[in-house]
This record gives sequence, structure tokens and C-alpha cells, in this order.
Amino acid sequence: MLIGGMLLVPGTPARMGWFFYVYPSGPGPSWTYPLILAGNPYFLVYLPALSGIVMTLTAAGIGLGMSLGVWLGIRLIRFHRRGLLRPTAVGFAAGLTPAMIGLVTLGACCSTTAAATAGISLVAQSSGTNPAVALANAWYLGVFQVVVVYIALLAQEKLLSVYAFLVGDSLSEPSAGSANHPIRGPLGWREAGSAVLRVVLVAAGITWCLSVMMAWTSTPPSRAGVVTWLSWVFQHEVPGILAVVVALFPTEALAWWTDRARRWPALALRTTLVISGLALLTWIPAPWSGEGAAALGNELLGLGHFPLSWGAVTPPSIGILALSLRWGFQLTLLGAFAVVMGLRPRSAVEPLLQSSGDRPPARIPIAVPNASPPLSESG
Repeated sequence: MLIGGMLLVPGTPARMGWFFYVYPSGPGPSWTYPLILAGNPYFLVYLPALSGIVMTLTAAGIGLGMSLGVWLGIRLIRFHRRGLLRPTAVGFAAGLTPAMIGLVTLGACCSTTAAATAGISLVAQSSGTNPAVALANAWYLGVFQVVVVYIALLAQEKLLSVYAFLVGDSLSEPSAGSANHPIRGPLGWREAGSAVLRVVLVAAGITWCLSVMMAWTSTPPSRAGVVTWLSWVFQHEVPGILAVVVALFPTEALAWWTDRARRWPALALRTTLVISGLALLTWIPAPWSGEGAAALGNELLGLGHFPLSWGAVTPPSIGILALSLRWGFQLTLLGAFAVVMGLRPRSAVEPLLQSSGDRPPARIPIAVPNASPPLSESG
């Protein structure tokens, strides 16, 4: 609220009394109203309708994810002290993973917003307003945040399926080897690598999909051309949605693909995935590359200052680290994953199954006291 200008705290008390106003309508976009304006000598609150709703939903989602992640980590530490789980460090990191997804991707949202500031400034100046007003009135950013938090909570729900015995009806610790509480074996490097890959796919897919909303702040959908729309759909939404869905639900995705492997809708989808992946990894010829449909090869040509007739596109001015993440995760990883998913779906999904909650639990053997030894074959 402080950064967004929704809460103003003056350095010295202002000469005003208490006041509270509700404006049902007024100048500006319709989603801003009803607008609440309240304050006293020590603070001033400016609360538009959509911004208030988005802020509440985002705060509630992040609070839920962080609280449950910390609680799960505490439970894992307590079980470790009783010798029921190892290693605690891996388990604790896994417990905090969904909350960290939410924080990292929200940070990526802020980075994307900062990268789009130049375009927002141009639009604001051409419309006779200022960038702050244009940014405050862009509802895309609020939708971006809510979607990111929702995906993060879906990831947390999938994580809890792995540690279902920790969140049962009873808050008491399960006994080792209990029939109602199967204990899973320790997470190895293969499972940890699979979990990291799933987190990276979700984060890259979310930011790449919702970057279309950032493009809408400078190129309204009603004014976008055919090539721009094709780029938004096939270069952004198709590989981004694929990465998020398969990373969150690998077992269901593989089962769906297996059941429909030889049907024409599945074949059409696989062809679309290959085309979308190659459109990110390879090169788009001119003049299409100059209309927004740029691939990794186009940006590499732009970095080398090759002519526009070769399809060269100047990479976005977002810094070397952000540009490396864009090329490494959003263009290369998502493009390659879409191509492999289209050609060999099982090979693309199997690495993700290592950290899936559908792995069979490893039960700890139970020593039964006063049990008779097994009879030999001779009787």
C-alpha cells in the first residue's frame, strides 16, 4: 500500500480531521470504483475497488502458503528427532517450496513490471497522463498477481499429497510403521532434482504466460495484428500452460496422453507443441519477427547487431541476469520441453514423476515383540 500510493503517512500531522468517503463512480476506469477515501491527521488511505480486492486475495494466499509451509517444516523437524524422517533439510526445503514459488514469481512479476515501465511511460505520455496513473489503472497486474498465488497454492496442494501423513485429522505424531500413516523413504538426489525441475517449469511457465498481460499495457488486444496474436497464443500461452499443467500434474498428464495417443486430437496437439517449441528455440523470418513473433535466434542476431532483414530483433533492456533467465528458462527450457512433449511425451514426463505424490510409500519394517519364528518347510 505504501509503494503503490494507497497509504500515505505524512512526516508531520496534517491539519485535518477524521473523514471517510465512498465514491460510487467518477473519472477513470470503471474497475476503480467504488473508491474509498479515508484518513486523519496521521494517515490517508486511497482504496480503489479492484486494487483492494487483489491486495486482500494476494495477502491471504501468500499468508496461507507461508504459514502452512512453516508448520510443515516444524512437523518434519519434530519427526526427525523421533527418527521417523531423514533428511530434515530436504524435507524442510520441500515444505517451504510452494511459499517460495509464490514469493519468487511475485518478484518476477515486479521485475516484469519494471521492465515494461518504458512502454507504460510511452503510452501514458501519448495519452496525456503520467506513468503512475497508467500503472495504477492497469488491471492486468492485479490479475497477474492473483493467478500466480493461485498456482502456488495448487503446487502446495500437490506437495501435501507427498506428506499426507503430516496433515491428517489428528495432530499427533504418527507411530513408525503405522498402517494408517505410511512413512515415505528419504528423498534422494533424483527426487530432489525432479522437484527442482518442476518448480522451474512452473515459475517459467507462469511468468511466460502472464507476460502477455504485460504486453497489453503497451499493445492493446483490440489493436494487435494477426502475427502478434499468433505469437501470444503459440509462443507464449501454449508452451507456458503446458509447462505449468504437466509440472503440477505429471501423472494425470501422462495418463491422459497414453489413453489418447493415437487419436487425432492428441496428434494435432502434439504437432502444435512441436511447432510452438520450435518457434521459441529457432528463428522467425522477417518481417514477422518485427511484429512481435521473435524467437531465441532472432534475439541472438539482434545481440550481434545483424541487419533487420535477417530477422534480427533487439533483446529487451532488462539487464544481463534477467536476459539470461529469459533465454535459459523461458525460451530454451519451455521451447525444448514443448518439442520433447510433442515428440516423446513419456520421456518428457518421467523425470517429473520422481517427485510426484503418486510414488509408492516406503514402509518402515516393524519389529513385533514375542512373535514366534517362522516355521521351516520341514514343519
